[in-house]
Amino acid sequence: MPGTDDRQDDDGRGWPPDASTRPPGLLPRLARSLTDALEAETDRWILWLPVFFAGGIALYFALPTEPQARLAVAFVLGALGIFIFVRVSPAGAALGLALMALSMGFGAAKLRTELVRAPVLQAELRHVSVQGYVETFERRSDARDRLTIRVVSIGSLTRAEAPERVRVTISGKDTAVAPGEAVSLRATLNPPPEPVAPGDFDFGRRAWFQQLGGIGYATGRVSHLDGAPEPPLSLRLWAGVDRLRDAVGARIRAALPGEDGAIAVALITGERGGIPKHVTEAMRDAGLAHVLAISGLHMVIMAGSVFWLVRALLAAVPALALRYPIKKWAAATALLAATFYLVLSGAAVPTVRAYLMMSIVMVAILLDRPAITMRNVALAALAILTFSPESMFDPSFQMSFAAVIGLVAAYEALSARERLSTVETSALWRRLRWTAALVMGAGLTTLIAGTAVAPFAVYHFHRMTHFGIAANMIVAPLISLLIMPMALLSLIAMPFGLEAWPLQAMGYGIELMVGTAAWVASWPGAVTVLPDLSGWSLALIALGGLWLCLWRTRLRALGLVIAGLGLALAPPGNRPDVLIERDGKTAAIRGEGGLIFPSATAASYSVEKWLLADGDDTDPKVLPPTTPFRCDPIGCVGKVNGKTVALIRESGAIAEDCRRADIVIAPFKLGKACKAPRVIVDRAALSAQGAHALYIEGLSIRTETVADHRGRRPWSRHARSPATDLRKASER
Repeated sequence: MPGTDDRQDDDGRGWPPDASTRPPGLLPRLARSLTDALEAETDRWILWLPVFFAGGIALYFALPTEPQARLAVAFVLGALGIFIFVRVSPAGAALGLALMALSMGFGAAKLRTELVRAPVLQAELRHVSVQGYVETFERRSDARDRLTIRVVSIGSLTRAEAPERVRVTISGKDTAVAPGEAVSLRATLNPPPEPVAPGDFDFGRRAWFQQLGGIGYATGRVSHLDGAPEPPLSLRLWAGVDRLRDAVGARIRAALPGEDGAIAVALITGERGGIPKHVTEAMRDAGLAHVLAISGLHMVIMAGSVFWLVRALLAAVPALALRYPIKKWAAATALLAATFYLVLSGAAVPTVRAYLMMSIVMVAILLDRPAITMRNVALAALAILTFSPESMFDPSFQMSFAAVIGLVAAYEALSARERLSTVETSALWRRLRWTAALVMGAGLTTLIAGTAVAPFAVYHFHRMTHFGIAANMIVAPLISLLIMPMALLSLIAMPFGLEAWPLQAMGYGIELMVGTAAWVASWPGAVTVLPDLSGWSLALIALGGLWLCLWRTRLRALGLVIAGLGLALAPPGNRPDVLIERDGKTAAIRGEGGLIFPSATAASYSVEKWLLADGDDTDPKVLPPTTPFRCDPIGCVGKVNGKTVALIRESGAIAEDCRRADIVIAPFKLGKACKAPRVIVDRAALSAQGAHALYIEGLSIRTETVADHRGRRPWSRHARSPATDLRKASER
């Protein structure tokens, strides 16, 4: 009939086929596969709670302005309401819990910020009187010891204006003070330093959470303060711990002087200030820097040795071994030993993480539960982030958890494969397999841990070591079988005055370790200095690694895709064409081979960090004596991308440079005498906005400042002003 279509398909049905009979498209099939894979991993969903909790913390710190407390409360209440509404299905409950964890992380970060709120110096105080209690006394190898002082008074500042604590550098080795002692001194104090470039490491934020409101140096002798009131209870308790640490350190240095003693002190008490710089650099370049920071390796050896020793001694008494749970007794004793080691070592973030992991293992033994699981790692991470959300940005937190997560995931995968193997073998073959597994396991452990921490090492330190496996294969037996067991034995022997001989044996192991580090670090190509890695790139690589490690089915393969995307974003994009230090005295322009500095530029922290962020390992102390800058006693002039940059050092250069230059930089205020340049970065701009980075994009010049990146947060004293916004808008 006209107007009808009586075509038939092959099986006799009408045309077109019914939509319900069509095969699903590619995207629906992928979505269904992903959903099925997620449902198969329901027992692993709980592992993602710390990840979403950390996401909430990251969201809080990413905000350009400080959120009000009611926003955090509203976030938590909203997430709770959504969870109650959607929890009727497993997928809905998982989504609701994820949102709850996100909101709780955001709220924990806000709460922590308010709990530690304390005054911060806003300007330099010169030769001011400081009175307070010594919290920590750090001995350093460069004869510049450091005091952290709980403040009682600073000059004429009121109690509401004075910081909670300050850190003061003291020159010389004749200072004798003890933690908890009331002291008085004169010092020059400054606010905590700002980042040396937009987006760089923010020491001011770290100082805020340490309630450290001033940094400076002593300008007079430290003297005992008579008649001071009794310090707070918390300070008295920690002062007692610090005095114990100092006493242990003194005994170690007496029995083992020199750099070996300094390393022994670091491994036992956590005090690393006495380690010479060349040793630290050799250990770092050999991929052994983790050895000097008390972390999982040290805690496992210490607690594990106590566990093995106590259990062996109890097993030697049949009456006890046959009637009582000696394994649990050994676990309880090892837990007490780990607690003592945590306190003695100063309870740094890596040590706390290692202690939490070790305590969970020992408690699991006491409760007859599996000891090493990914859930234990998740619990440890959640505990640290709950009480110290800011530690998420600490390199030690990131690197230690990255290594542990990678190792536990590998352990789980290998254990599953081992359970699948049911082939019976002879006793000789089993011994050979055990020996091969021991050797290969050491190498595999180093490879996994090194790979896991590599992105974080590049992001924070701009360095990648290439022979860490070789160095760790040599040093790991020394640490496990000689250095740390002798450290434990020296602590046991110390109350009896017998620590000298185990410390001597520990010293031999340390000499071999340092020698190995220096040897490996001297190999050609041992270290590669890499440029800045973007935060988004690191986040994607970390997310890909978590995806790969936390799932167990084929779903984990998508982690490689996510990490690959992060690596694709890793190469640096648009780098600054001009960098200006926060005091205006130093600047750099970009040349074909990297950053170029004016002649006679002094080595400084800013110069060192700029070079490293640019992937340049040039020593700031040996910068090239000649550069494309044209300099005279009153200033320097250079060119970058067709724009003239003038660095004014004396007022005599103002008239000429302001007339000819496109960009003018000065460490003093220029005022109305300089109007012609398109961009003016003088003392007024630097005081208000911090260090500057300029990008020349065709005919325009874009400015980024430290204040732009820090935003209006409690730890940032800079705030963007309308005048600054107007000036930036007028830049052509």
